Amino acid sequence: MGRMLIVDDEQEIRNLMAQNFSMEGLEVDTASVAEEAILKAKSKQYDFMLVDLVLPGRLNGLDIIQRVRKVLPDIYIVAISGFCGNEISERVIHAGANNFVTKPFEHEELTRLIKKSK
Repeated sequence: MGRMLIVDDEQEIRNLMAQNFSMEGLEVDTASVAEEAILKAKSKQYDFMLVDLVLPGRLNGLDIIQRVRKVLPDIYIVAISGFCGNEISERVIHAGANNFVTKPFEHEELTRLIKKSK
């Protein structure tokens, strides 16, 4: 089905998403900070990326999306955040994400988006 990179600073969420998508047949890698995610994206050809917008450190999820989009123009990116609203949605899409999901979310919602992207 493809390769996915999951970026979230919350280990429990990251691990649960990785486990669920692995069971869906995806090869899954994870990252907890922006710099790690950008390095992985530059070194491996991913088909999908789930990116939490709020991360520790100097860079955030929007920075990841903008930088990865330049390296992997065809990757399907879903931004994830506990924040919602038109302003954040517009910023996410402007940064280069294909879709935006607010926390809390159901795994089935993300699965539908990934399957629909094919």
